[in-house]
Amino acid sequence: MLLFHDTQIKIETQNFIFQRSDSKHLAKVLRKGIGTEIKITDGKGIEWTGKLTFLTPQKVCAKKIEAVKHDRPKKLIHLAIAPTKSNERMEWLVEKLTELGISSITPILCKHSERKVIKTKRLIKIAISALKQSNQFFLPEIKPITSFKDFLKTLQHSGLIAHCHPTPKIALSEYLIQTNEISLCVGPEGDFSPSEIELATLSGLTPVSLGKQRYRTETAGILGCHSISQQYQKK
Repeated sequence: MLLFHDTQIKIETQNFIFQRSDSKHLAKVLRKGIGTEIKITDGKGIEWTGKLTFLTPQKVCAKKIEAVKHDRPKKLIHLAIAPTKSNERMEWLVEKLTELGISSITPILCKHSERKVIKTKRLIKIAISALKQSNQFFLPEIKPITSFKDFLKTLQHSGLIAHCHPTPKIALSEYLIQTNEISLCVGPEGDFSPSEIELATLSGLTPVSLGKQRYRTETAGILGCHSISQQYQKK
């Protein structure tokens, strides 16, 4: 069943009017007809199901069949990651993290960062598209870009820092997660600097290794989040 995203949908909504862009997509691209069942989410847990009752390229309406509010996942994964040099690679990362069900993504500025500006609105659009494609009801929060130092100051739960420096660290695959909420920090292609690693350790983050290979930033982000997700699912 088709899933759409709209922040205006409510549990109590009885009749919904689609935005013009979605109306045009339903009528002219998907060529749906009256009576077609669709789903709408606000990205915060609502799953609203309805039937199309009026359909033109300019306006599409749906009548409610049922609506539920899903509980937010109890185990939350946050990723703080240095933006990749390529916009396309960063967009791919956001897409895949949305499919994995990551709670939030914070772009961080590090000493060796290659990109210092990101298009947040574009990344949110990518996340919404991935949300609809993967049929999920919680949209990850794409946070404003911030310095790694400032990110550490605001961290209020368990954290991990993945890096390649020859200093003591534990393999992420062997790390036992004991909390329901955790942040993973991944640096740029040039890795975190020694001073950033020291600051993170002093801030309470645990240094971890993703393996013997060297990964691209976006690959490391996906691999790390997937490893944490797999452990959470086993509990």
